[in-house]
This record gives sequence, C-alpha cells and structure tokens, in this order.
Amino acid sequence: MEEVTLIAFRAPEHPSLCEEFIVEHMKVLEDFGISNVTKSNGDWHLDPGCFVIVAMHPLLGMVGGIRLQLDHEGSKLPMELAVGQQDPKVGELLTGIRALGNGEVCSLWNANRYANRGVPVLLSQAVTAISYPAGMTRMVCLVAPYTKRHPSNNGFVIVEEVGDKGVFAYPRPDFQGIVMLNPDTHLLSYAHPLQRAVLMSLRVRPEQTRTEQPGRVPLEVHYRLRVQADERNMEAFRQIDEERKRNIALTA
Repeated sequence: MEEVTLIAFRAPEHPSLCEEFIVEHMKVLEDFGISNVTKSNGDWHLDPGCFVIVAMHPLLGMVGGIRLQLDHEGSKLPMELAVGQQDPKVGELLTGIRALGNGEVCSLWNANRYANRGVPVLLSQAVTAISYPAGMTRMVCLVAPYTKRHPSNNGFVIVEEVGDKGVFAYPRPDFQGIVMLNPDTHLLSYAHPLQRAVLMSLRVRPEQTRTEQPGRVPLEVHYRLRVQADERNMEAFRQIDEERKRNIALTA
C-alpha cells in the first residue's frame, strides 16, 4: 500500500520545508497557466501565526501542501489582497471576526506527479483538525468550484453577503473563487457528521496512522499534526460523543 505522511508545523520552525513548499506550489500554478495569483506577505515563513501542513511521499518527496494563516492587526490575509478590491465587504467581514481568532486556509496544492490520490482531501481535513488547537475559532478560504466540496464537508459555508453570492472572478476573469467561512472550529457543528468524527479523532490524537481512500487507491496515511497540546479538545470531543449517543437513543 502506498504511504504518505502529513506533517504540521509553525512556519518559522522549518525554513527549508517552507522554501520547498513555495517552489512546488509555483510549479503547480504554472502547470495551470496561472501566474498572477495574489501572494500574501512574503514573510509568512517567519510568522509564528502561520501553520503549514505538507504531504511527504517516501520516494517523491513533498507532493502537497496547505497553509493556515492567523489574522492579526497590521496585515491583510491573502483573501483580502485577492478580492478585497472587488468588494469592500470582504475586508469588513475579516475585520469583524479577527478578534474571535480567525485564520485563512490558503495555498492548497497537489503535485501533478502524485495526482488522483486525494491528497487535497487529506490536507483539507488535516488543516481543519489543527485549527482550534492553533488558536482559531473561525476560518475562511477562497476556493475554486471544483474543490468546494472539501471545505463543505469540513464545516465551511459560502459567505453569500460578499461578491456575487460569494463568488468572485479570480484568479483570472475566466476562473471563479468562492469565499467560504467555517463559523465553528470548536465543535465543528457545520461539518458533515461522518467527517466530524474523523476531524475530532485527528484533533484528539494528532499523531496516528489511518488507512484512507480519498482517491483512486487506498493510502496508509501517517498524521503528524501536533501543534499545541490543548485540553479544550477533549471537552469538545466529549460533547460530540454525548450528542452521538443521544441520537442513537432517539433512533433506537
């Protein structure tokens, strides 16, 4: 069975991995003919509020990645830089939830040399799992229509109050970007019930090995997602487990 390892870390902890992340991400964008994607502050690799998850293959090296960028005063998230000029309400939205602990999921990529294995699915669920331990009670993302189902399963909803019911022309006039928000990273109340259980398992046990098949073939996935010990996760897990038991009792 093929193996892949997902590793989470604060950006400043691993400069070489951040550099490789940037290079590999740009290769993917170039393969799609995209050269004008808005870049966030070039110093993200120095920001302790930036969390990175990379997918590592034992033979092919880094085959995917994703970032989670904490919003803080004095800087703008990639989303605002990308589509904020098209609609000022984007900036208002982000400013309004900054104090709650908001982060943006961005820079999701999957190397073409390791396509059709569902790596974006694994990265999307991993970044949602680490969000609350990383100090974020809200998350936003700007996604393409063909990837919308991944954040939807993880509890993201379309923000219809901005753009054309959440949709913007980005990164090119013939492309679409959809603004989405996860309103509850603590209990993950908007996530699909089955996916919610997976997310809480990864949150409570951030270092585990699972057999998963998000793509064409099954994968042995080694998760290394420990970013910060947090007892709040156990309380959230207990609440979800109690809810699950109540639902079982009602249908019995």
